[in-house]
Amino acid sequence: MRVLQVNAVYGIGSTGVIVEDIHRLSIEKGIESYAAYSTTNKSEVPNGYKIGNNSGKKIHALFSRINGKQAYFSRYSTRKFLQYIDKIKPDIVHLHNLHSNYINLNMLLKYLAKKDIKTVITLHDCWFYTGGCFHYTSADCYKWLGGCGDCPKKTADTPAYLFDRSNKILADRKKYFSAIKNLTVTGVSQWILNESKRGIFHKNNGVVIYNGVDTELFCPTDSDLRKKYDSDDKFVILAPANKMLNPANKKVFKEVVESLDDKAVIWLFACPKERQNNLPDKVVPIDYVTERKELIKLYSAADVMLNPTREESLSLLNVECLSCGTPVITFKNTGVKETVDNISSFSVENDDTKAILEKLSEIKIKGKSYYSADCQKHVAEKFEKNENYNRYIELYTKLCN
Repeated sequence: MRVLQVNAVYGIGSTGVIVEDIHRLSIEKGIESYAAYSTTNKSEVPNGYKIGNNSGKKIHALFSRINGKQAYFSRYSTRKFLQYIDKIKPDIVHLHNLHSNYINLNMLLKYLAKKDIKTVITLHDCWFYTGGCFHYTSADCYKWLGGCGDCPKKTADTPAYLFDRSNKILADRKKYFSAIKNLTVTGVSQWILNESKRGIFHKNNGVVIYNGVDTELFCPTDSDLRKKYDSDDKFVILAPANKMLNPANKKVFKEVVESLDDKAVIWLFACPKERQNNLPDKVVPIDYVTERKELIKLYSAADVMLNPTREESLSLLNVECLSCGTPVITFKNTGVKETVDNISSFSVENDDTKAILEKLSEIKIKGKSYYSADCQKHVAEKFEKNENYNRYIELYTKLCN
């Protein structure tokens, strides 16, 4: 069995690590596995193929912004990539993220349909079944259910500064995906799979395969971070800066901070330098953390993580934190609610500050240790890396048989 995965990145970022994990596990299982990508930080990728180059991506991005259509350029690098596919002759092509200005999607899909290659797509976000946006719930836009147009996110996810081509993009998605006879859709959450089934993938086979984490790596770890941030005797609330400082969360942030007593503090991590000034006294800004070992120490040192994320397909951030024995409070909109069990960790309605404060108080009273074992058990049962990615191996085998 020969399998080719295609993703924007390899070994970096959430999807790049996922692709690498599946690739290495496939090789261990005796599968002839290949990986194609645009960017990597690896000096060598086993059976790897790099699509295009940086200058090509910049030109693609420029044309996309002018023309309004992403993944419609890079014809030369895509043609070379299709020649590579002709050479290795995969039984299955597994598509991940293709929206980083490096590949011509229609050329690739037409090729897969013409060659009648079994195709798997993984929905890490909503781009495959919309007119170009990654997510749409915050914009409260569901035009993709029929036909896009007059896009409220025209200059957002895949910026289009002159023309709105979302209707054409969605029509092309439907045309070229429907031409592939053997197409399987995998969702990283039940929510995103269900959403895709309401649109262009309503006739395709679908399965949920959760993203996984390395539970041996992400585990409770000692550190001196509490001492470093003068929080030895404090109730520490960890929070991602990009979510907490989102203008949509201004009210939530303000009310949570105002509720804190002298024995509580918020560690705002991955906080840009320019946002670190003028924060409330009870908020400790922490720079970006690039090393996973340092991130694990942050997860482990906190008493709870508050992640007011408004739209995500899943949220490995939550899963990693839980794996380190730290409970999580998160919003329940979109697939993020599937990361928690409402026993060891909790989801609340968007903007429900009252519910957030009640859960924070409950965790503070009972203590982190009351929840830790159940947090780790929840991850081990639902998000263990090898267990979940073995399901892709099972899917590949089923498709080839």
